[in-house]
Amino acid sequence: VNEVPMTLLGKPQLPANTYRDFENYIRANAGKLNIAHAGLGSASHICGLMWQHAVKLNESMTTIPFGGTAPAMTNLIGGQVDVMCDQTTNTTSQIEAKKVKPYGVTTLKRLTTPALKDIPTLDESGLKNFQVTIWHGLYAPKGTPAAVQQKLNTALKAALKDPEFIKKQEGLGAVVVTDKRVEPAEHKKFVQSEVARFGPAIKAAGIYAD
Repeated sequence: VNEVPMTLLGKPQLPANTYRDFENYIRANAGKLNIAHAGLGSASHICGLMWQHAVKLNESMTTIPFGGTAPAMTNLIGGQVDVMCDQTTNTTSQIEAKKVKPYGVTTLKRLTTPALKDIPTLDESGLKNFQVTIWHGLYAPKGTPAAVQQKLNTALKAALKDPEFIKKQEGLGAVVVTDKRVEPAEHKKFVQSEVARFGPAIKAAGIYAD
C-alpha cells in the first residue's frame, strides 16, 4: 500500500545539532544514554536496532520499551529518554512544532514533505546505503479463494490511484506504492527479501517478539 520513512530523533535538550555531532556525543557518553521504542517488534524498535547495528552502538545505549508511540514520544519531548527512531506518520507534527530534534531520515533521497525536506538522509551523513522504510500491505486469511484475492487486489489498485489518498499520504511523509509490488506474488517476494535484510540486526540483538 505504502512505504513510510523513519526519522531518527533526539530529545530537545541534546546539545548536538547535526547527525555527526549526535553520533559523536553518543560515543562520548557510552552507557549513559538511552533509546526508546514503541514496543518489542514495533517499527521504532526495528529501526533503532538497524541503526545501532549499522553504527556499532548496540552496547552503548540502554533500550527502553514503551506500550506504543504516544508514551515514547511524550517521554522524548519531556527529556526523560534521549533518542528514538519512528515513522514520519508519527513524528512529522512533532518535528514541525520543533518539540524534538531530527537528526536524519532513513531514505536514500531527501523527503519532499515541507516539514521534512531540510532533514538530511543518514546516507548523506555518512551511513552509506542506510535505508529503513516501514511498509504496509493488505492481507487476507490463508485459504481465501483466488477470485476473492483478485477482487481485493483490483480494488486496492484503484484506491492507490485516488488523488486525495495520495495527497494525504504525502503530507505525512509516506509514499504510495506504484511498482510491481502491488501484485500478490511480487509482494511475497518483497517480504522475503525484507526478512533477509532485517534478520541479521534482529539476531545480533537477541531480542524477539513472539
